[in-house]
Amino acid sequence: MPIVNKSLVKSGFEHINSIVTTFDSGGDTGRIRTDERGRVLAFSDYWRSLISLWNDGNQKEVWEEMLRYRDGRGRNFGNIFFQFLSEKEGNLGEVDELFSKLTGAKLKGEVIPVSLELANVCQKTISGKEYKGENFVDELRMSDDRIVKIWLEPKVQANKSAIEVLKKAEVIIVGPGTTYGSVLPNFLPRGMVEAYNQSRAKKIFMVNIFSPANEVKKPSQAVYKKIFSRYLGTDFPFDMMVMADLTVLDQEKLKLAMKYYKLEHATAVNYEKYENDKVILADIAVIEEKNIRLRHSEEKLGKFFEKLEI
Repeated sequence: MPIVNKSLVKSGFEHINSIVTTFDSGGDTGRIRTDERGRVLAFSDYWRSLISLWNDGNQKEVWEEMLRYRDGRGRNFGNIFFQFLSEKEGNLGEVDELFSKLTGAKLKGEVIPVSLELANVCQKTISGKEYKGENFVDELRMSDDRIVKIWLEPKVQANKSAIEVLKKAEVIIVGPGTTYGSVLPNFLPRGMVEAYNQSRAKKIFMVNIFSPANEVKKPSQAVYKKIFSRYLGTDFPFDMMVMADLTVLDQEKLKLAMKYYKLEHATAVNYEKYENDKVILADIAVIEEKNIRLRHSEEKLGKFFEKLEI
């Protein structure tokens, strides 16, 4: 989501509402939630999205470096800082304005927690095993024991602000991100599916470039559409789907990247042609030089959104 936000800012969008999950339980966020006996929301997705709505500049660069700082015990300053802001303001949904005052940030929108109530993402796999905690989605990403169902415990109500922005939105962009960890959980709180389906916005699905082993066996945009259709209760969850065109990349580097992904049991998402689906293949990916990883490109996406006719 931060990459999409940054690309929208670059392409001139002014009123971006970034809905984020609050159920993360991995890494430092998981440790904080455990220490607080589950009585705090997850802050990591929130503050990363908030930073991404801030135009590039020296002040932003300094703050981003501070917020990403981890000490010798792996504790993240961003999580601690936003826990403080949340407690000061009363809830995470009121933090944007205070953050802007403290930092001088001129944000191109706001970040909206999908729920202000505490919950965990639970998963069931094809073997029948059940896991409680979003962290297991990532920890088991190389496993062939694929996820077949997710839900929230307890079942919580969606943030009213999240429901309202869906109803009023002109465009809704879903993804990219971990399907069962980052994207679908946004639709699990009560009221989100109904608000999404009732919205008259144009709905765009940003298809992941790769699929981890525990998501689907033979990934394609059509398979992911079926997954979202099941959770959203509609045969037509999106007006268009956008996929990265990998043929325009350096093929030697791409071959090496594919080799590394294969070692992780990750599979490239293939394009399947269907008459009723509008799918756009676009030059929106980049191969990172350092780790030879494929990522959506902030710059390329910005140019794509500038030219996109909706």
